[in-house]
Amino acid sequence: MITAIIFFCFFAAVQILQYTGQKDKLHRAYTGACPPPEVLPSEILLHGKDLVLTIQEIDSILKKRFKYYALLEKNLQERFIKRLHRFMLKKTFIIKDDEGFKEMPVLVSAAAIGLTFGLKDFRLAFYKYIRIYPEEYISENCFKVLAGNVQDNIITIAWNHLLKGYNDFTDGSNVGLHEMSHALYIQKIVIEHNYANRFLKKYNYLVNECRQAYNMEVEGKKNFYSEYADSDLQEFWAESVELFFEKPLEFNHHYPDVYKALKLLLNQDPLNKAYPLLESSLPYNKKLLKIIRLLRNRIIPGNSFN
Repeated sequence: MITAIIFFCFFAAVQILQYTGQKDKLHRAYTGACPPPEVLPSEILLHGKDLVLTIQEIDSILKKRFKYYALLEKNLQERFIKRLHRFMLKKTFIIKDDEGFKEMPVLVSAAAIGLTFGLKDFRLAFYKYIRIYPEEYISENCFKVLAGNVQDNIITIAWNHLLKGYNDFTDGSNVGLHEMSHALYIQKIVIEHNYANRFLKKYNYLVNECRQAYNMEVEGKKNFYSEYADSDLQEFWAESVELFFEKPLEFNHHYPDVYKALKLLLNQDPLNKAYPLLESSLPYNKKLLKIIRLLRNRIIPGNSFN
């Protein structure tokens, strides 16, 4: 039996490596098709690998500004910081204002880690660049004043709007979560379409539930979402994520089916502030330990170990 388990683990590891290699190759192809961002002399170009931040500094920044992190159990906070560090390591930050720039990469990246905390792949690997404006800006493409947007392989966030969203984590408005939701959609549904079947299946289930809620909002039967969310299903998806994390109780009350679908998709439940992760979000070592316990109990009924 032990030999079978070892073989199974080895086979699984080989499959994961092949799968990861194929995805990385795909990301490089998509990235190669994107024009490099223009960086002005007045802007700070900060590579994640060059960030010098201690665990204590990151922990202090997150506890001060990011309520999602502050409410997590200690062991999950440690896991959050490890993911945050790995996320930032692969990103290049383009910062238009050097005031408080030490916090900027941490807090913008924290939105991505909070969103994907229940997922195995949290890297948003296609997105190589994160641009941070000090305040709202004018888009070159649509000539609109924006607080954030996602274009090519760049995620852009207005710092003042990010902080506003973090200062009130219960109003249902968070530009960090909003833009990271768009990025997650493109990462999983557009780019990794053939490599994210499980995510795609859960997303399609969510879309079906969202359509019903969307129709109720548009028809004026309920008024839980903003008018902007009613513009199309993509914006409805992004705002659903904001409401999911910031108003979970009200969300579950108004649209329990949509809330359940989001729980399944993101593998977490924000109603459980200290431990939002669902069972399927357990690390591989804990899952393997559970499998081994089940196998041993079948061989020797009643036997278990810690």
